[in-house]
Amino acid sequence: MKAIQFNASIPRYALGKIIGKISTPLLWSGLSCTYAADVPEPNLPSPEWVKIDTTLAGICGTDTSTIYLDTSTYLEPFSSSPFTLGHEQVGVIAEVGPAVEGWQVGDRVVVEPTLWCAPRGFAKEEWCEYCQKGEINRCTNITKGQVRPGASVGFCADTGGSWSKTFTAHHAQLYRVPDTISDENALLIEPFACGLHAALQNMPDDNDTVLILGAGTIGLMQLAALRAAGSKAHILITARYPFQAKAAERLGADVVLKDSDVYAEIAERTGGTIYKPILGKQVHVGGVDVTFECVGKDSTLDDAMRLTKSGGTVVVVGVPGLAKGIDWAAIFFSELNIRASYIYHHADQWQGQTVSTYDIALKMMESGQLDIGWMVSRRYPLEAWSQALRAVGDKRNNEIIKAVFEF
Repeated sequence: MKAIQFNASIPRYALGKIIGKISTPLLWSGLSCTYAADVPEPNLPSPEWVKIDTTLAGICGTDTSTIYLDTSTYLEPFSSSPFTLGHEQVGVIAEVGPAVEGWQVGDRVVVEPTLWCAPRGFAKEEWCEYCQKGEINRCTNITKGQVRPGASVGFCADTGGSWSKTFTAHHAQLYRVPDTISDENALLIEPFACGLHAALQNMPDDNDTVLILGAGTIGLMQLAALRAAGSKAHILITARYPFQAKAAERLGADVVLKDSDVYAEIAERTGGTIYKPILGKQVHVGGVDVTFECVGKDSTLDDAMRLTKSGGTVVVVGVPGLAKGIDWAAIFFSELNIRASYIYHHADQWQGQTVSTYDIALKMMESGQLDIGWMVSRRYPLEAWSQALRAVGDKRNNEIIKAVFEF
């Protein structure tokens, strides 16, 4: 079967860092780490696993950052090459391992891709301290057990990924998709869960002013999650393109900051004051109560620190790389609370219960409280993967919120 793979060998990586500066598409030409390959279907790692035929597979910013070689090398030990890309998915079970109960061929599922202690074959009494508490996103065994290193499906050589016809998952990763939930909504459970976990861990007060930096998929999911979780805070969001601004308005943003001076806008709306040092960026005194940084770029991380008021909270949601140019003086001078939200887990608090983020998202969708499937705005066959990557990287000419491979 055809699969889009990534091989983090030193020669491929080094060449990619050079040719990527000449032309971005060269990064997936076969010369660098990303390429199309004909591979066999992955084997079940143990009798507790299933095979899944992919229906839809999302193209995530984490995937493109990996392809562009922008991801921090800090994360390299937590993958195994070559791996098939793709962790956002909805599909149908095609084969059931002999030790799997409660699932059968034909069941429609989404897979929570995290490869924590249970998928890695550890008995419950052997789970790490975090998995024992349900904090599977903090698992310390992601390089051990019955499959090779990998933080999740789509970054592990043994599991496959959704950028192929078939991949594998452990039964503990499976969530049944009710008939009332569309494939498009089901696909978006993974990125929505990232925003929902960040919201539930850092829920603003209703009288707070909140800034979301970035209206890409993660920023829009952060907005959707805050509103779905019941936040009545005054939410501002920055959007680079008109189609992103339109989506943000649909999701309940109070103010969309478009092509304007964001610093001046924030100062006017929060009563802050702007100062201009002799050198460097503007200094903002005052600002918003909570900022969700959903881009992960140097400039927006720095803006998040500068636009949040003294004693306020900055939540890092976008995957940061090797950030440079962030002025830590803002953190120090304003005594900011810096928090991070990494994907999702099984210990979020919701309506008096401790549950998995995926379960909350599914219940929101099944009840009709949440409908985000309209964000799937472009579909490609896997054979057109190069065209898809070009379009996703050129949002100026392509109004794409979420592009998917359709099987």
